[in-house]
Amino acid sequence: MSEPQETEHYEGTPGATKGKSRSLATWQEFEGEFVQREHEIASILPSTLSPERFKNWAIAAVKQNPELLECTPRSLFQAIIRSAQDGILPDGREGVIGVYNTKVKKRGQEYWEKQAQWNPMAFGLRKRARELDGLLIDAQVVHEKDHFVWHQGDDPRIEHEPAKLGTDRGKMIGAYAIFKREDKTIIAREVMDMTQINTVREQSKQPDGLMWKKFTTEAWRKTVLRRGIKSVPVSEGLQEIIRRDDETNFDFSDRPAEQILVPPPAPKALKSEPVQEDQKLPNILDDWADYLGRQKDELAAVSAPQEAQVIHDTVADSVQGAQERGEISAHDFDAIMARWEEMSAA
Repeated sequence: MSEPQETEHYEGTPGATKGKSRSLATWQEFEGEFVQREHEIASILPSTLSPERFKNWAIAAVKQNPELLECTPRSLFQAIIRSAQDGILPDGREGVIGVYNTKVKKRGQEYWEKQAQWNPMAFGLRKRARELDGLLIDAQVVHEKDHFVWHQGDDPRIEHEPAKLGTDRGKMIGAYAIFKREDKTIIAREVMDMTQINTVREQSKQPDGLMWKKFTTEAWRKTVLRRGIKSVPVSEGLQEIIRRDDETNFDFSDRPAEQILVPPPAPKALKSEPVQEDQKLPNILDDWADYLGRQKDELAAVSAPQEAQVIHDTVADSVQGAQERGEISAHDFDAIMARWEEMSAA
C-alpha cells in the first residue's frame, strides 16, 4: 500500500520530494539534523566517551551503510540517541545500527518502511559492565566437537577446551558467560544450550535480522551475557542498558514494547540572522508552536520518568541553542519555555 503523505523521509529518499540528487540531498539533510541535535546527544553521553569520538563514529556508521539514510529520520536518530544513552559506540564492534523493513500503520493504512534499529553487541555490553561496575565478563560459544563440562554443586566450575585449531569444531550447541569482579573473584556463571538460545531468538523482534543472521556467534554470546547480567547485582546504569535493549530488540510479553520517541529538530522556520529584543513575540511563538506541539505528543507517549526528562531537557537545549545562535532573544527564550511548561503540564 502507498505511504501516507505525512510520513517523513530525507530529501531524495523513497517517499521524499523528488528533484534533488539523492546522495547529496540525503547526506545534507542528515548532517543538518545531526548539527541541530549535537548538543542534545553530547549531553547524554557518559563521561567515559567523548562527544567528538562518538560523533565521528556515528557519522562513520552512516557513511559505511548509506542504506541508513533511506530509513525514517526519526528512527535513525532514535538509534543514535540510544547508542549515546548506552555509552556504546555504533562502530560495528561495540554496537551496530541496522536497517529493517517494518510494517507500520497510520490512519488505517498499513505499509512497509525502512527503520533504523540500535543493537548493542556483546563487546559493548562487556565494556560498559567493566566501566560501570568493575565487572569482567567472559562469554564464549560452545561447538559440538569442543570438550565442555559444566560442574554444579559444592564445587561449581566450567571446563571448556575448543577443538584443535584448523579443525572443524562442528555446529554451535550452546554458550556460557563467567562473571568476575576486578579481583578475579567469580560471582556467577551462566550456561545456555541451543534450545534456550533459540527460544530467545524467537522472542526477538527481528529473528532473521542482521544480528542473528550475520553476527550469529555474537548474538549467542550476547544472549547468555544478557541473561547473566539479569541474575547478578549490577548498577542501575547497567540495568537501564539491558532494559532499553529489551524494549528495542525483544518482545517478552504479549503487549507491544514501549517506544522512546526521539524529539524532532527545532523548526526550520526560525530565522538565522540575529534578532532584536523588541522583536514581536507572537511571531516567535508561532514559529515554535509546531515543534512544541510535537514534543508534547511525544511526552504523552512515554511512561518512564527518565524518558520524560530526556524530552524536557531536549526542549530546553533546543531553545537555548536558538538563543546562542542569535535566532531568538533572551526575552523570547523565557516566553517559549513558559509556553512549554504550560503545555507539558496540561
